[in-house]
Amino acid sequence: MKHLLLFCIGCTLFLSASAQSTDTLNRIDEIFSHWNNATPGGSVLVSRGATIVYHKAFGLADLEHNVPNTTGTIFEGGSVSKQFTAAAILLLATEGKLSAQDDVRKYIPELPVYDAPILIQHLLNHTSGLKDWGSVGSLTGWPRTTRVYTQELGLEIICKQKSLNFTPGTEYSYSNSNYTLLVTIVERVSNMSLADFTRTRFFEPLAMTHTQWRDNFREIVPNRAIAYSNTMSGYEQMMPFENIHGHGGLLTTTGDLMKWNTLLQSHAIAGDKLYTMRVQQGRLKNGEQISYAGGLRVETFNNYKEISHSGSTAGYRAWLAYYPDKKMTIAILSNDANGNVVAAGKKIAEIFFGKPEMKTWNPERVPLTESDMKRFSGTYRSIRGIDSFTLTQRDGKLFWNQLPLTAIHKDTLYTNGMKWVFIKPGRMLIKNGADTSSYRSVRAIDSTSRYLQSLVGTYISKEADTEFTITVKHNSVWISRKPNTSYNLTPLYYDGYRGDEFELLEFRRDRKGKVTGFEISLSRAEKVPFTKVTDNR
Repeated sequence: MKHLLLFCIGCTLFLSASAQSTDTLNRIDEIFSHWNNATPGGSVLVSRGATIVYHKAFGLADLEHNVPNTTGTIFEGGSVSKQFTAAAILLLATEGKLSAQDDVRKYIPELPVYDAPILIQHLLNHTSGLKDWGSVGSLTGWPRTTRVYTQELGLEIICKQKSLNFTPGTEYSYSNSNYTLLVTIVERVSNMSLADFTRTRFFEPLAMTHTQWRDNFREIVPNRAIAYSNTMSGYEQMMPFENIHGHGGLLTTTGDLMKWNTLLQSHAIAGDKLYTMRVQQGRLKNGEQISYAGGLRVETFNNYKEISHSGSTAGYRAWLAYYPDKKMTIAILSNDANGNVVAAGKKIAEIFFGKPEMKTWNPERVPLTESDMKRFSGTYRSIRGIDSFTLTQRDGKLFWNQLPLTAIHKDTLYTNGMKWVFIKPGRMLIKNGADTSSYRSVRAIDSTSRYLQSLVGTYISKEADTEFTITVKHNSVWISRKPNTSYNLTPLYYDGYRGDEFELLEFRRDRKGKVTGFEISLSRAEKVPFTKVTDNR
């Protein structure tokens, strides 16, 4: 009887665990149910230690030939690749062949001399201030994946930039230029290509037999998925036709990424020293710690430590995360540009770790006088960044982009978790979570004919190696670039305009008020200078 009772209890526990496991797998399946045999898709892996909990593939690798994705399909990892380049640099550091505190010009002397030295550590943490070569390159009319960018061309663009986005070490700003320079350093110090160095030092020791770099986009890679983007007319190929790599460009499988993540547990290569350097978060000169480490972000998810990175190149998307408390890996690789793999990865994490609690805050409202509202009203431009906004007063309320703002103090406005704080006349702060951005007031838009005609002319940039022409049509400002680029600029404030690609264009004047040029700022490359060379009026 006793043995029968124990047997029944054992069966009950087994069935309960089995049902729980089946439910978990079904919940993960549901996350990817939008991928089917008529769409691109991806491969998804979840593991605990050396045990694979979930490994499935969805959708098609090749829509033209109806080839399905499998768990062994090769995808491109986008910026998930950065941790491999960082690990190569840090492995050289553990061997005493370089130091993270070295001046980058020690290895790349052709880099311009800036006001402060850029250290290798700055490259690793994206705190160098370097302008992103892809953003600068897009100003020529050749955005990423539309021409064959090479390591040499990327380095050339970087070295043409005479200024930085900010002083090295003072801020964080994600830029692929950092990792392009790291590749150059690896190759010059090791006398090996990045592909050979990582193959012999990482891929072969870890048995990552399906991993290589896309250093020749024309190379035939068996079992590689084609990347796609869904447009108004249907799916189109969206491939990375470029050879530059290190910031991205890793061809791999979810199974190989699991093997790579074992290093975060076993420290099998170069021991604890390499692991510690890889996950050491960056620190700014003011002492603030940032989440970015060596090609990895170190954060928390529902109070569990999360070591992760996302990736996006052309139509490929990727997410790789490791949760050391549970020794768990989540790896997602996709050939669907429209798939949000980061959100999908977070949903998988919720299944195992629970959903993070969302805190709500309902602040008490404070009435504002007319004079209080007048202080806030006006147009403001980010001191560091490329965004601007206008606060308008209407019907006794203040509005931001037609959204009403609530006053919670006579100097503070609030909406959707954001605070606008009045500092002094012409200065304001926006606080959004842990981020704080400073803004200054700017002059209102001038649409007079005399003003508009002062902008007309031809402008060239040696740093971007391109030329633009500014014209005025029907009281609107237009920008053109040969052979076929022309679009209307949207006025934001006096001498400030927004372009079609959300770039910020600001005209510059001499002391007499004559336009001498303009600067174009993009999300990863600020104040690329253009000089006015002719007046076409």
